[in-house]
Amino acid sequence: MLRNYQIEIKNKVQNIEFRKNILQMPTGSGKTFTFIEIAKDHFTETTERILILVHRIELLEQARKSLGEKCFIINAGIKNVPHNYDYYIGMVETTYKRIQMLPKFGLIIIDECHFGSFKKLPYFGPEYNEKILGVTATPIAETPLANYYDNLILGPTVEELINEKHLLNCDVYGFASDLVSKEKWKIKKGEFDEKQMEDFYSSEKMVKNVVNAYWEKSAGKKTLIFNVNLKHNECVQRAFALEGLEVRTISSETDKNQRKENINWFRTNKHAILCNVGVLTTGFDEPSIETIILNRATKSLSLYLQMVGRGSRLSENKEKFLVLDLGKNTTRHGAYTDYFDWQAYFQHGAKLNDGKKGSGTAPVKECPECHYLQHTRKLVCASCGFSFEDEQKKQEQEEKKQKLVLLISTKPIELPIDRLLNMAKDRGWKPFAVLHKIAEHLVNYYVKHNQIDGLKDLIYLEMVKETEKWCKEYNKQFNKWMKNISIEILEGKLKFISNE
Repeated sequence: MLRNYQIEIKNKVQNIEFRKNILQMPTGSGKTFTFIEIAKDHFTETTERILILVHRIELLEQARKSLGEKCFIINAGIKNVPHNYDYYIGMVETTYKRIQMLPKFGLIIIDECHFGSFKKLPYFGPEYNEKILGVTATPIAETPLANYYDNLILGPTVEELINEKHLLNCDVYGFASDLVSKEKWKIKKGEFDEKQMEDFYSSEKMVKNVVNAYWEKSAGKKTLIFNVNLKHNECVQRAFALEGLEVRTISSETDKNQRKENINWFRTNKHAILCNVGVLTTGFDEPSIETIILNRATKSLSLYLQMVGRGSRLSENKEKFLVLDLGKNTTRHGAYTDYFDWQAYFQHGAKLNDGKKGSGTAPVKECPECHYLQHTRKLVCASCGFSFEDEQKKQEQEEKKQKLVLLISTKPIELPIDRLLNMAKDRGWKPFAVLHKIAEHLVNYYVKHNQIDGLKDLIYLEMVKETEKWCKEYNKQFNKWMKNISIEILEGKLKFISNE
């Protein structure tokens, strides 16, 4: 049975006049159930055949169970496609290779339509009149989807679904943010260079980081880890196994039966850890997931939201889910609850913001104590109570000290003492007149650099040091009384400057 917002979306789609539409619904909002009901209603009303295209094997089974025996699955091994079924389901590549065998359709539904593989299908040409409905959580592509579709239909936002208790919110913790910030990976086809990321994330330090992040925040929780590639995936799996943890891997190269077994194991094992590479980003619905670990960085807002969304489903005794972000992805893209201008992305493509955050994205900062990510305006960490205000003051003090050290090392206080003494002899100055001149030079230096904290203390020390030299020149005893006299002279001149 559809929820109210799903019924509203279904009605929107059915009442739209455009031939080629995209339906946007957030990850976890029930896209599959919604478009299956749209398909059933369309067939009931028109008796026209319907083609549903997916890109994951798991989605084939999910759709077939909903549609029943009137559904024909276009598998890789088939030689002929019968024309006496109501519904046809296939993966895009498999279906494309058998396009000449297919009957005529009234409606074509393309799941995860932001992937570029649908472009090769002929149904977008002017010679076809089938209705097309693309479905996705993130209508973003390098080439704007508006080039292929006429219209975008928006579903509810993530925040609305959380408020209506259809999805869960999450707590996000950042790990190794300082290390990731230092990396300058190349960008290839809109994404960080895979080989460079593999080298970084497979390093001993980063592998230890992901294991430590798990032990610190997710120990005993059902955890889904997204890794860079196959090599990195295996590396992380070995590290967790060495900790005595229950962990398995899954990837595009995992045998079909083994893949099914590993997913079933993950579903039924309370403490399971599953390492994967790009397989479970879409079409995978497991409500019991408690923690998502982003053990990679991504430039793709779409991939980021798909990964995080795997943990957003409701489940018994699950009030929130965790995100452990080892790639500064939350800082780069924003929280998954943020508002994103999908209409703008639909019209202009992935380069809309040139890799910057989506509209309305709130800047975040990482707590140095517990790693919790929160808005930069927060003065106290919402997770552990750490005072950012105190930390900021410490940083400011440290910066001032560093400035002072830099100033002293690059521009040490150099007074023209020799010239001053020669001038005093030539002009017959009294000894204390020279001491006053020394103080004037130090005050002049202070005026030029007084924005640096701690400089006044340095000026006082310098006055005492120069007074000792002055005593030797004029055969006077350098003692406590003489020190006090010189400081009084300096303070008098500093006070005069302050009053001006």
